[in-house]
Amino acid sequence: MEILRRLFKPRKHPRFYPCNNAFLVVAPYTSGGREFQILDISGGGCAFIYDGTREELAESGFLSLMVDDTPYLDSVDFATASDTPLPVIQDNSGWLRRRGVQFKWLGVLSRERLKEFIKQISIGCAS
Repeated sequence: MEILRRLFKPRKHPRFYPCNNAFLVVAPYTSGGREFQILDISGGGCAFIYDGTREELAESGFLSLMVDDTPYLDSVDFATASDTPLPVIQDNSGWLRRRGVQFKWLGVLSRERLKEFIKQISIGCAS
């Protein structure tokens, strides 16, 4: 079924794998400044793994993209595209979840900044 979807409905934006120093911070859920590792990213959104409940992260409204400890793009509005538990992976605090988010409206300058961010952090194309 996945093959048919890819043949007849290709992705609007190619996804890229980021290097290990690419993070996102979700506010206000991460008031302590917790960073989440980005799994993949595109011009339309990104995916990351987090610990906690779906409800905690649903209350947040913006995310920031970072390289090392330097903010690259602040206050990006997003909508959740998927949020699934990862039963195979468990840490000390419980089960981890994989969340895919879609970036909401980005202005021209933010869109260009996002392209620069992807170019700087990407190590390969996912699809």
